[in-house]
Amino acid sequence: MELKWQLKEKARELRKLGWTYKEITKKVPVHKTTLSVWCKDIELTSEQIIFHGGRYANGLKGAKANQIKREKEIGDISTQARLEIYPLSEYDFKIAGAMLYWAEGDKTHGLGISNSDPRLIEFIMKWFREICGVTEEKIKATLYLHTGLDEGETKKYWSFLTGISLNRFGKTIFKEEGTASKKDKKYKGTIKINVFDENLKHRILSWIKVIINMRP
Repeated sequence: MELKWQLKEKARELRKLGWTYKEITKKVPVHKTTLSVWCKDIELTSEQIIFHGGRYANGLKGAKANQIKREKEIGDISTQARLEIYPLSEYDFKIAGAMLYWAEGDKTHGLGISNSDPRLIEFIMKWFREICGVTEEKIKATLYLHTGLDEGETKKYWSFLTGISLNRFGKTIFKEEGTASKKDKKYKGTIKINVFDENLKHRILSWIKVIINMRP
């Protein structure tokens, strides 16, 4: 009796040859739903589709039509959603930044935030400067990089993105290579933004408390 992994491999090989799921079930005794999961990443060639007399063609047309329909629905939802929230007032921006700080910011060891998402860092830097009135001499940055990243180029990247001058970056902290996802060329390590303003820290934490309690 063949093991599950052996059945899966056989099914995938037959699918790559262009077999239909109905045909595969005659050789591999599993349900068609299971086959569709096992083989969902395998795309048939146009020759295979033609060879099978167009049996796949109608299904592909239907799937494509449903995909287009769903993409339009999502586009309409996205457009409406943008209209519901745009434009943000200065007060909205203040609240959004406070909530982001609540989620990602340091609440116990000074005032700062660490993240690897460039968009999040751009947002919080704009918030620090425009809403909190933070001046450049109060800001410092530290990079946390995997050993495979170029420190000089990565530091320039974050300096340009944040507007923090290179001389305000502290000593870079290196870590051993992480998961495969960290080897993505788009990955630029993690940056920690530190703001040296104890009074501002207490202001931000007070904003957060008010929002949490929904009352002064």
